[in-house]
Amino acid sequence: MYRSTFPTTPHRESYLRTGRMISDDETAQDMVTRIVTALEQADARFDPAGAEAFGERLGWAMDTERIVFSTPIMTNAGRHHDRPLAACAVPPVDLHGDLAEVKTIVDGYHQAGMGTGFTLDGLDDPVGVLRHLNDIAVAGAKSGAEDRPVGNMAILSLDHPRAAEFIGCKVGADTRGEQWKFNISLHVTDAQMRTALARAGRERDLLIAAAEAAHACADPGLLFADRMNDGNPTPEVGAYVSTAPCAEVGLVAGETCQFGYLNLGRFHTGSGTIPVDLDALADTTRTLVRALDDAIEASLAHYPNPLSARVMGVKRKIGVGVCGLADLLLAAGLPYDSAEARRLTQEVLALVNYTSKLASAELARHRGACPAVGGGRSRYAQPAFLRRFAELGATTVTRRDWDALAAEIAQTGMLRNSSTIAVPPTGRSAPVVGASTGIEPLFRLSGEQPGHRRTGVVFALQQAGRTDVLGFVDTHGRLPADPTLPAHLRALLATATQISPAGHLAMAAAVQACVDEAVSKTVNLPGTARAIDVYDTYATAFELGCKGITVYVDGSRSVEPQALATAS
Repeated sequence: MYRSTFPTTPHRESYLRTGRMISDDETAQDMVTRIVTALEQADARFDPAGAEAFGERLGWAMDTERIVFSTPIMTNAGRHHDRPLAACAVPPVDLHGDLAEVKTIVDGYHQAGMGTGFTLDGLDDPVGVLRHLNDIAVAGAKSGAEDRPVGNMAILSLDHPRAAEFIGCKVGADTRGEQWKFNISLHVTDAQMRTALARAGRERDLLIAAAEAAHACADPGLLFADRMNDGNPTPEVGAYVSTAPCAEVGLVAGETCQFGYLNLGRFHTGSGTIPVDLDALADTTRTLVRALDDAIEASLAHYPNPLSARVMGVKRKIGVGVCGLADLLLAAGLPYDSAEARRLTQEVLALVNYTSKLASAELARHRGACPAVGGGRSRYAQPAFLRRFAELGATTVTRRDWDALAAEIAQTGMLRNSSTIAVPPTGRSAPVVGASTGIEPLFRLSGEQPGHRRTGVVFALQQAGRTDVLGFVDTHGRLPADPTLPAHLRALLATATQISPAGHLAMAAAVQACVDEAVSKTVNLPGTARAIDVYDTYATAFELGCKGITVYVDGSRSVEPQALATAS
């Protein structure tokens, strides 16, 4: 059995214990050991002879902080044997029916560690039902029966008769003392966006109202419905009805997703045009794909509702995500808001995307294809669906590579997982390995990281040997006020609120082009921003090809974003 050597500190142990990811009598190393053991046991159902060696590879990747899992896996694997390892779900509930039954079902998903997503279309009183769902979530959070703060998403189409009421339902919530456990988003079609941007009609008025509301309280976000559904690889199984709480993946009724993350900062090499150990990144991606498929297998008998087991048995969606992008860019000496940073990000994510599908195809040959793809009715049956990633022009994966893989999957249907790559926020997972969250820039240069007593920026600079930059940063990770600080260093160390909205959007669009579905990415606006700036951000996100957009104006909430974040 694998025995973990995961590096730990009292600070890290406290973080894991306070977050209920480990029990009072567990250590961080115990957590890694039980995760590896649980996934190795699931793996042995397919490969009895190779499962132990796989467990060694996975354990090493976790102990070297190259892989960190979503909090449900860290919390449940090998510990709560009656729970699935999924991070999010669309509960199969009838919001027109018995709301007491709805509570029972939703509580079951929350107590299993899953965030939930809902569509409110078709309801006469969407805001009333939303408030009831929020009451369920608030009561559940206070009950002590939930091991983590789960997120929730409610979606309403822009053309709903009561869309205006939905748009404004969270405005002033802080001053009224309301607790909200829901993000809300508007489903907007391409045609509606074009109408709004042409300064015409009800669509324009509602989009302005949405910008004003988001300016005040960070909600609603926008989801571009046509683009989300165009990215659904298996429409025959069902249309997307909602998303994960942070909108990074679309989900059909009952569907769930399991996430694991590659800590990109750990793959920095310090040299070369692409200063990343690409071979190690590809090998670790293959390990993570196999682990997440094992996580599905370990979960099938334990979902709160049998529909989730049926859907997951058919689709087997996984989400290989990333954290530590800001750490990688900092180590590479690339300002987050730069063309060079976006190009490096695309080179890395193109490799992760391609390798994840290559690994899934390999698993299909040994374990069987997921029925949603293997039947030849998925969008993968058309090679163009996968070849779209070749348009990136990345050097880490050539057009010939994508063409060959697309043709093979179209011909054979051999893909184990209907989707493989996702970009969740990693708000609670990334700190476990001392990494920056998701694809976000650094939010601050000071403050302790749970994994390290040193600040994140100081640690990243030390790891990279960037003494040229480190000399300008004090031990608390602060920049001096000296205006003579070189411009390139000030750009390199710019935090989320110092990066322009255009810079945030450009990174979101660059990442969007590399992944299966949507991207969890916040566009931070300064406190001086106006509602029209939020509207312009919506418009730019649409024009850049994003599938959704979330905007946060600094100071618009009484609790700042880093405290609000929940990991998928």
